[in-house]
Amino acid sequence: MKILSRIIKNLLCLLLLILFSHAVFAADIITLNSSEIIEGKVTKIKHCTITLKTSSGKYLIPADDIYSIQFEDQQDKVYRKYLEKLKVDPSKCVNGRLDAVNYHGKKSGHIAMGFLFGPFAMLGTALSEPTPEKGQTTIELSEHPDLLQDPEYLTCYKKKAKGRLLGAESIGFGIAVLMVALITPTYLASQ
Repeated sequence: MKILSRIIKNLLCLLLLILFSHAVFAADIITLNSSEIIEGKVTKIKHCTITLKTSSGKYLIPADDIYSIQFEDQQDKVYRKYLEKLKVDPSKCVNGRLDAVNYHGKKSGHIAMGFLFGPFAMLGTALSEPTPEKGQTTIELSEHPDLLQDPEYLTCYKKKAKGRLLGAESIGFGIAVLMVALITPTYLASQ
């Protein structure tokens, strides 16, 4: 009798272990723009960022870096909430990014700043907080004036505007470094 109860306990433990391992290995799959595939559990989708929990830890992945998401469970609460949000308001973040690209900052001016001041210009931009009000033409030309105070819109707007301005300043700084690299050997040869 003791042996039979021990066998039943072991079988139940094995069954529970199998069911638990199936739940652990069932995963959402995120494919990044770099073609890297990450498996885990999507626990939150908020402010253009996906929170993914894996066996090695918790990751915050910007939506810009994601090529696709495949949810394991179509009845998952996070997945359903995401779909509901898409039906109600699909594009706050997209509109914020588009407005930042189309209307924020003078790219040529930031290229010049990067050329003249290099890392100092980039540091200043990194510490800045771009907003539609600072984007001069954003308020006038945006097709989404109702979103200009929305937190999700503003978060995506700020990230995209800051990224574009930093990119322009990096180009200017790169041009300056390239010019110094090209002129220096010529100058040294003439000495």
